[in-house]
Amino acid sequence: MTPEQIHRLGMPYYSTKEKGTGLGMMVVFNIIKSMNGKIDIKSEQGKGSCFSIYFPLKNERN
Repeated sequence: MTPEQIHRLGMPYYSTKEKGTGLGMMVVFNIIKSMNGKIDIKSEQGKGSCFSIYFPLKNERN
C-alpha cells in the first residue's frame, strides 16, 4: 500500500478492493481505538503488509 492508502485505512467507505465497502476496517479501527489500542502498519507496495495491534495491559489487582 502507498503511504496515502495507509493513512486512509479505517475511514468510512474507503477500500482498496473493487467490491469492498471499507466498513469492516472502519469497525475494526474503532474497536481498537475504544480499547485504547494502537495499530502499526508496515507495507511494501506489491509485496504485502504487516499489521501489528497493541493493547495496554490491565492490572488485575485494581
